[in-house]
Amino acid sequence: MAMESQSPHISGNALRNVLAWHRHRPTPLIRQLPDFGLIFGAVLGILIVLFMVLREPLHYHGLPIDLRTHDSVIWEKSPWQETLSVYLAVGEKYYLNGQQVPREALRTNLQQALRRRMVWIVYFEADYDTLNADAIYAMDTIQGLGAKLVWITPKVRKELQQRDRSAQQRLN
Repeated sequence: MAMESQSPHISGNALRNVLAWHRHRPTPLIRQLPDFGLIFGAVLGILIVLFMVLREPLHYHGLPIDLRTHDSVIWEKSPWQETLSVYLAVGEKYYLNGQQVPREALRTNLQQALRRRMVWIVYFEADYDTLNADAIYAMDTIQGLGAKLVWITPKVRKELQQRDRSAQQRLN
């Protein structure tokens, strides 16, 4: 008898869960459209993501380089007699159309030269042994004034010299 009083639930009764099981209410049927704010927010969120991914930036930072074309500039005969060029030599020596200009005065002199022109194209060339920081300063100054920068690299210089030679041979 002592044994039966200690475990009255084992004999004949089923074991039950320790936690009570609460039934959820049934899911209601969708009878109307969802909230306008929810739909508007979802559509707006999708459009924002698409425009951020697919749209090209309006403001470029740095030096734009077009790698799709071989010649980045179409070399046609210019109607302007004199071109505007900036040359960077070793030792922070800046030359504007062949005249040496101090680094501090490069921006003001270049701005004065550009004001007298209709086409704002500046040809930039740097010596091989110059510092990159000096070349970047010159390019940033040119682009900061709103001029189109045409960078004359050693490869472009070689192509221009070959074209000049072939043009002179045709004339002779």
